[in-house]
Amino acid sequence: MKLVVIGSLLFSILASILFWGQALGLNVFLFVLPVMCFVIFLLERYHKIKNRKGYCLLLPIVLLAITYMVYQNQFFQMMNLIIIFLLYHVMLIWLMNKQYKLEFLVRRVFTFIFKPFQYIGKACKTIGMCFPKKETKRQFGPSLKSFQSIILGIGISIPIVIVVIILLCSADDTFAGNIIGIGNYFIQWLRNIFFNNFGFTTFARLLSIVVVTIYFICCILNLLKRNPWKIGEEKHKKIQVESTIFNTILTILNLIYFAFCSIQIQKLWNIEFAPNEFNYANFAREGFFQLMAVSIINFVMIIITTTNKKQSTKMQIYYRKIMNIILAVATIIILISAFIRMNLYGEVYGYTLLRILVYFALITETILIMPTFVFICNDKFSPWKTYFVIITVMYLVMNFSNINQIIAKQNVDRYLQNQKSEIDVMYLMKTNTDGIEELIKLYKQIENPILKQRLERYFVSLKIQLEQEKDNLLEWNYSRWKARNLLQNIEIPENLEYNSCNDIAKP
Repeated sequence: MKLVVIGSLLFSILASILFWGQALGLNVFLFVLPVMCFVIFLLERYHKIKNRKGYCLLLPIVLLAITYMVYQNQFFQMMNLIIIFLLYHVMLIWLMNKQYKLEFLVRRVFTFIFKPFQYIGKACKTIGMCFPKKETKRQFGPSLKSFQSIILGIGISIPIVIVVIILLCSADDTFAGNIIGIGNYFIQWLRNIFFNNFGFTTFARLLSIVVVTIYFICCILNLLKRNPWKIGEEKHKKIQVESTIFNTILTILNLIYFAFCSIQIQKLWNIEFAPNEFNYANFAREGFFQLMAVSIINFVMIIITTTNKKQSTKMQIYYRKIMNIILAVATIIILISAFIRMNLYGEVYGYTLLRILVYFALITETILIMPTFVFICNDKFSPWKTYFVIITVMYLVMNFSNINQIIAKQNVDRYLQNQKSEIDVMYLMKTNTDGIEELIKLYKQIENPILKQRLERYFVSLKIQLEQEKDNLLEWNYSRWKARNLLQNIEIPENLEYNSCNDIAKP
């Protein structure tokens, strides 16, 4: 177990070096990769690897770690920390179990994350095992128990003493003044030790190393315990429903969707939209999220009805498949309708992060229908693995597509084509350095003097900020590096007044 303690201590020190006071960049990759390699080494050493297919999740984890040194999208930087953490635990559970059932695996992830906190006591004992025991018992055996008793007595007496002191202070002002004086002296003494002499930052950093070390040990002890979670042992009862009931529900739903889809086809393909006669915003907004909810409900219905094994006749089975195929086709039409609505809204009012994410969600859901068709025709086919792969791939595509640049490009191109339209420059400035190239293009081609001056102030403030916060090797980020080079080649008036980043977008 010395290897576990030493490794945990080294990785906690590594985390402190890489992340303390550092921006996210190359350091994420430099931390994630060795940690995974060390954990996998321990699992291999203690013969805990039961299913090597779990290694396939190493690729998306490493790719998500690489995004931190390529782009600067704050939304994905926060999301990727969660996704990497979850994928890491999914990979471990998958590696440690021969049977791979995604529906069981997802349930285990959350227990797998919080289970290590039960091993705090064992972690402390494991640390103690690294030190000699016999000599300690000989020299301090009898007195050690007394010392433990004293510490326990002090711990119990603390709340009692606090209550007594509060009561006495309320009874006598002089006593209260003395207690306050003693308290102030004690606080000043602690401040001189930890803040002035020792340094609070150093103290906090050492404390974080200790806490992270103990957590690492707990996680490893959790992995190396005798009885790892066995996914295949979980049993759950499936509720079986008569086929006639589901077939009736599917028939009613399809009749409703037939009427709805007929209206949508007429509305989307046979009507010419005129800005003066038609409200784009109302059309785009009305029912969009309802359509998304309906599509999800349809997915759930298809899964439930297809997995239902209580069938009476072959005719009922065939009828159910036909109804589910029609339901899947209706879902595609609904998704297309939602996509067109959002596209119309984006063309008129511009693009934001939320709207681009909606596009990706619609495309992902449409792709998910393909394995669903296979599942409808062949209920022995399990779509869960395919769903997981599709969602993982689409999430990676979102990360590497540089959404901030897409937002900036779409809005800038839309404005340059028609400079009478409006452009939210303040929002584009929030794309950080990812959209700087498009903002420079906008600056060079616009004629609006007010807008041009806002961009000039923004470029000056961003240039100063990047020079002040120059990345070291651990913080290196391609997007910030590219922005520095681009801003150096822009000619900006020297007499321009500098404003803070919070004021640059104000008129």
